[in-house]
Amino acid sequence: MKSKRNTLLRNTLTSIGLAAAIFVVIGVVFDVHHGGNFQMVHYSFSKMAAGVLVIGLGFGLPTFLYENDNLSRLVQTLIHMGIGCVVMTITAFVVGWIPTEQGALAIILTIAVEIAISFVIWLFFYAHQKKLANEMNKRLSERSQ
Repeated sequence: MKSKRNTLLRNTLTSIGLAAAIFVVIGVVFDVHHGGNFQMVHYSFSKMAAGVLVIGLGFGLPTFLYENDNLSRLVQTLIHMGIGCVVMTITAFVVGWIPTEQGALAIILTIAVEIAISFVIWLFFYAHQKKLANEMNKRLSERSQ
């Protein structure tokens, strides 16, 4: 039980850290794009920082699903990413990352890019975990021979 709790904590902290890193990189890009005049008012930065934490929790906490062997990997992934993407989209609207003033196409494109980035990150972690599992299986089969 303790190792599952540690895994969940590690996954959640990793998700928060990754969300924070992406936030910082995008912030630097916006600052450079605006010639060093990227300004935030009315607690915008605080709202966005809180949003980063919420998004990290939205993607990190549902990782406990991967411990449930009764669910297929597809169902685990759909639930995990579904929760994360819904939390991310709602949070993005709340903190102002979705350009609602630019019309429906801008809104749809922004959401699509956010979801695509989320799945690219998921694919990276999936490939890493699969590689680790294959290495462990190889070592186990070598020992049994």
